[in-house]
Amino acid sequence: MAATLHLSTLIFATPASVALANQNELKTLTKYRSSPSGSFKKYKTMIELKQLHSQITKNGLNHHPLSLTSLISSCTEMGTFESLEYAEKALELFIEDNGIMGTHYMFNSLIRGYSACGLGYKAIVVFRHLMCMGVVPDNFTFPFVLSACTKSAALSEGFQVHGAIVKMGFERDMFVENSLIHFYGECGEIDCMRRVFDKMSERNVVSWTSLIGGYAKWGCYKEAVSLFFEMVEVGIRPNSVTMVGVISACAKLQDLQLGEQVCACIGELQLKVNALMVNALVEMYMKCGATDKARKIFDECVDKNLVLYNTIMSNYVRQGLAREALAILDEMMQHGPRPDRITMLSAVSACSDLDDVSCGKWCHGYVLRNGLEGWDNVCNAIINMYMKCGKQEMACRVFDRMLNKTRVSWNSLVAGFVRNGDMESAWKIFSVMPDSDLVSWNTMIGALVQESMFKEAIELFRVMQSKGITADRVTMTGVASACGYLGALDLAKWIHSYIKKKYVHIDMRLGT
Repeated sequence: MAATLHLSTLIFATPASVALANQNELKTLTKYRSSPSGSFKKYKTMIELKQLHSQITKNGLNHHPLSLTSLISSCTEMGTFESLEYAEKALELFIEDNGIMGTHYMFNSLIRGYSACGLGYKAIVVFRHLMCMGVVPDNFTFPFVLSACTKSAALSEGFQVHGAIVKMGFERDMFVENSLIHFYGECGEIDCMRRVFDKMSERNVVSWTSLIGGYAKWGCYKEAVSLFFEMVEVGIRPNSVTMVGVISACAKLQDLQLGEQVCACIGELQLKVNALMVNALVEMYMKCGATDKARKIFDECVDKNLVLYNTIMSNYVRQGLAREALAILDEMMQHGPRPDRITMLSAVSACSDLDDVSCGKWCHGYVLRNGLEGWDNVCNAIINMYMKCGKQEMACRVFDRMLNKTRVSWNSLVAGFVRNGDMESAWKIFSVMPDSDLVSWNTMIGALVQESMFKEAIELFRVMQSKGITADRVTMTGVASACGYLGALDLAKWIHSYIKKKYVHIDMRLGT
């Protein structure tokens, strides 16, 4: 925003400094800013920017606030660590020569730049420097630094910024208050967020949306939806961000009736439905089990994007409607956007559910042709699909080609061998796993029990204990079953005691 200000705005931003500049200096500087060769905005690389900065310095204009303001704006727009560090160094040199007069906008631009490119800690350092030097922050400075605190999860620093806001009399500025609500909401400080909101003398759509978003982010979905209706009741018109947040909250609650009440507001308030809202509506109806309504909204959407296709596909797979998911994939290939890794995860899972190895091979080929095999979750899904379809050799081939074999990769292979009754191969893979976890051990113990190898299952449980791995109810269900079949009463009593000692939850299966 600030990086695109025109010359007249920049002069207004630094009145004291401009008043000191002589007329010739301003004319020369204006020539540099307006000419194709002299404008900082024309350059997109640091080498070119440094060359122009050097040229301006040679002409004796480096001490003028206008030239530095333009340089910092361009560095901020470039948005790299190198460009922002260069801008910070240039600001330090300017202050050494000219003092802090006219540097207000420069500090704001630098803080905003660091925050925007994810270097929140650097933005906070610049803000501290600003405060120590006696440059008075304004109602733009605080939102920029609060954004940096949010992105860095710097809760302690955010509290200190809030203190400075109160001390300097900005606690009644709506722009600043909205930034505080967003900061506390993102950091999970729900009570602090609500206190700021409740103290506001005036609230706008951003205030309400930030509050609703904060509640929804931390699982308070009912509160989020309740706030939405309160917002509408007091006459605040929601925007698309508000609607996406509250529709998503209804999806999490899986409350169709509540979701339709929210949807009714879209028509009553004559809100324009955009792509984000369509995606949220499809997700909500799918999660609430209203598949037909979700499909109707999907079919009526004239500008379907990749996110929308992925949303309906993943939900079809989740609901066990694998054929419908593959039908969506077919539509994508004919008329829609190019499938990505998220699409292929759903497609491969659908093939797995249908035991459709032919379609699975096509999906595998698409993954290879489009360079998606580098994503380990895609490869893990393909391994699982081939194993479920009884193609162990293909699954092993995919596994062997993986550059990044995760625990899930190893576990998928072990579980596949177990499912196909190949205990020898399962045991072999399990024995060479570099980093087994509880899932690995549970899979093997459960497999041994299933194969009536009860003594081996109990022995493996003892090895698991010796390695310091804490069992869960799945482990204990398998071990308890093995004890029951063996009639090992003493061991059974020890297992019962272990379950109590480790506070293992006794569900119906383990209790039985």
